[in-house]
Amino acid sequence: MKAPIWRALMAIGMKFHHFAAPKPPRPSFKIIIPSRISPAGGSFKLVFYVPEAYLDEPESGYNFPMVVNFHGGGFTLGTGTDDARWASSVVNHADAVFVSVEYRLAPEYPFSVGVEDGTDALIYLASHAEELRIDPHRIALSGFSAGGNFAFTVPLMLHDLKQNNGKRSLSKSPSNSPLLRPQSSTKPNRTRKYANSSTLSLPQNPYPGRRGSANSSSSVLKLSDLEPTALEIKHEVPDVTICCIVSFYPPTDFRRPREEKRATNPQPEKNLPPFLTNLFDKSYLHPKACVDMSDPYLSPACASDAFLRAAYPEDIVLYTCEYDMLNVEGVEFGERLAGAGVGKRLHGGLIKGVPHAFDKKPNPLSFPKAADRCYAEACAELKRVFGGRTSVDERRQLEESYPVERFEAEEPGDTVIGEHDRRAAQREDGIEGRSGSF
Repeated sequence: MKAPIWRALMAIGMKFHHFAAPKPPRPSFKIIIPSRISPAGGSFKLVFYVPEAYLDEPESGYNFPMVVNFHGGGFTLGTGTDDARWASSVVNHADAVFVSVEYRLAPEYPFSVGVEDGTDALIYLASHAEELRIDPHRIALSGFSAGGNFAFTVPLMLHDLKQNNGKRSLSKSPSNSPLLRPQSSTKPNRTRKYANSSTLSLPQNPYPGRRGSANSSSSVLKLSDLEPTALEIKHEVPDVTICCIVSFYPPTDFRRPREEKRATNPQPEKNLPPFLTNLFDKSYLHPKACVDMSDPYLSPACASDAFLRAAYPEDIVLYTCEYDMLNVEGVEFGERLAGAGVGKRLHGGLIKGVPHAFDKKPNPLSFPKAADRCYAEACAELKRVFGGRTSVDERRQLEESYPVERFEAEEPGDTVIGEHDRRAAQREDGIEGRSGSF
């Protein structure tokens, strides 16, 4: 079955997923931006969800923290609105602007176009931070599954761009970009002079103090293009700080064959079916003979400790799922990030008893409480990183639904990954020692 058919089926599933109460919000506005890094050229969309204060107090002078998100779908399926529930949690619990990157999909755009689009999005947003009322030094990245991979690979590409090591570079939009066409604007010549301007549409809030739902309607106000910055004029990488990464059940090592990964799941019947993962791999890793599986832009686990230490922020939130073929590589990567070689603060952990994408079930009747708590727990970490205050209970609420083995013992009572196995081995040996942490 071809990718377009699966995209249509996934769209139906997401409609069911979004139908359950409480319904997620509609996007606040969208921006189409040009591709600069990818040789493919073209453009792609950014989907914004913003706090009420963003629309109600436009002249306050306050710049919001921002979460840049990458949806899942095996690099082949999905859209920028798939994670609307996660967006709602971020907007309401972390008081941050949420931007979902509608990166271009394989097989039409195989590796490494998606990573390049993600990096382009981050650079664009940081360059236009003042106009978009975002703080370029309070930015977090998040993603699910394939998007969780981007949350780990985009910082690596950004770091290389900052270092100007020649692996990727910024360039002007190609002449066939739709952004070169005349736009409805108060300054019609700007889009011709600066081919990499964007189009922006912002919905007015007809009901101040109330949030719209996924099926609500709102009027749309067309605005003029954003002003060109040093990115458009001089092709300079802006000053930007990633202060946190939040990654849900990501693939981190493509050197391992699928068969080997499947065998690591204690309940293999809960793995994604081979015909679907084969579609993902054939679409994204194409042509396979030309793809280096050890490229850190594909497999972040292949990056050196020094590379990870320099490119990643101090705080990383990583969740893996027990009944998932990606769990073992995710846990290994998390333990490495928390270890002495990289030295990051790892939050989240291994969620026991759940499969891959446990939060994306197409159930129109209810949204899983465990997923809601997982999102709220991750948002508590984001709020803390962004400068707010959070409680231990807020950062540990997922355990009300499922046991969670943590990467590090941050709070009293935390169970650390591997602790149960170590205790069992100690009991077999007649030794009941004290457990440590990774």
